[in-house]
Amino acid sequence: MNFEVIHNILASHLPGRQAHLRMSPSPVLLENQNIHNHLPVKSAVMMLLIPYQEGIAIPFIKRTNVGKYHGGQIALPGGKMETSDKDSRETALRECNEEIGVSPDKVTILGRLSDVYIPLSNFNITPFVGTIPEIPNFVLSKNEVEKVIIIPLNDLLDNRNKTSQTLYRLDQKIVAPGYKIGDNFIWGATAMMIAELEALIKNEL
Repeated sequence: MNFEVIHNILASHLPGRQAHLRMSPSPVLLENQNIHNHLPVKSAVMMLLIPYQEGIAIPFIKRTNVGKYHGGQIALPGGKMETSDKDSRETALRECNEEIGVSPDKVTILGRLSDVYIPLSNFNITPFVGTIPEIPNFVLSKNEVEKVIIIPLNDLLDNRNKTSQTLYRLDQKIVAPGYKIGDNFIWGATAMMIAELEALIKNEL
């Protein structure tokens, strides 16, 4: 599959919640409990597609343990929108540069996926899909990123790597579907974004 095909697919109808539900934790933490007294925090992430071993891979980050809600989790590079960002696209590019050292001028944006809302942290995330012609020389933000984990797209699409784990968040037991690749378990909002990409491209493979 080439990047032009992915660009064209992303320009079509997005399945959104229908795809997200496949990887949505149960029960949904704090949804409809009105614990937040302000509007959702606008944020964005970059799902970067890179050439890797004659295929395509996505670089994920393992966050440091800093942070109230998402410390230690595997995620896509990204964060909240700053006042200096003109739009969420600029947020995704800036955060990708700050967290893993990929310069915005090296990235070609292919499109975007559906927004994902995280009730626990009150973040509304816009995922962008971009590509870069070669594996970048990652430069990590040491305060935010413990390491980069490169995962081939085919591994994420392999049903044998899909499972569920029981986790505890805010003393609440949840069952989280996700992707188990080696020692890495990707769940929550990040897994929901991957599920939407999979729903879009599976018929093209």
